[in-house]
Amino acid sequence: MDVVIATDTVNVTWQGRRLHIPRGTAWDAGDPLVKQFPDLFSADNRFVNRTVPHEQPVADEQPVERATRAPGERSQARRTRTAK
Repeated sequence: MDVVIATDTVNVTWQGRRLHIPRGTAWDAGDPLVKQFPDLFSADNRFVNRTVPHEQPVADEQPVERATRAPGERSQARRTRTAK
């Protein structure tokens, strides 16, 4: 399978849909989109996006703290009295 790289970030209309093509993304050279827009792609590896994707935290690792209580839920926060 031959691979080509998007040479620039572009938006194209293809088959009635708007597609966003980020620079440096790899595409199959036989893809119909690549065949229709060959000037947007290159086999030259200088265009490869070499950034490492940012790791997304797993949802179960850290629970999200809510600032407000849900309906019917009692708040666990306690008010403290301050001296006047």
